[in-house]
Amino acid sequence: MLSQTFKIVFICFTIVITSTITSCNQDIPNSSVKANLKVPSQNLTEFKVETKRGKLIYKKIPPVKSIRAYQGNEFYLVTTPQSPRGLVLRPSEKVDREQLKNFHNQQVEITAVYVPGTRPSGLRNSCPLDADGRCMIQGDGYRVISIQAVDE
Repeated sequence: MLSQTFKIVFICFTIVITSTITSCNQDIPNSSVKANLKVPSQNLTEFKVETKRGKLIYKKIPPVKSIRAYQGNEFYLVTTPQSPRGLVLRPSEKVDREQLKNFHNQQVEITAVYVPGTRPSGLRNSCPLDADGRCMIQGDGYRVISIQAVDE
């Protein structure tokens, strides 16, 4: 009698879990395709070129595991004092990391394109998770095409 009740509970539990997983997968069509899109660094002409002004801030990435280290965020453009967080800047083939470091704490005008980030694929990646339980996006930000100092 007890084993028969256990079998019924187990079967009901299996049906509920299977239907839940199936419905979750239907809510995210082609999510793996969208998440793994790669953006070639040399073909930036496909994206909208933007000009922005602000103060360039360089924050060295600490040698510990952190979300900022995972995302690779070390250059920021603070466009308004009310928003000290700033826009994430990325080096490019035209403006490398050392050139960006040379403008630390200076008012600059940049020409850049926004490049969306990617998520690592596969289950064996060690990464911080977002609210949906997937690896966080990394590599998003403004890829700098040109930079020059401006007067405040």
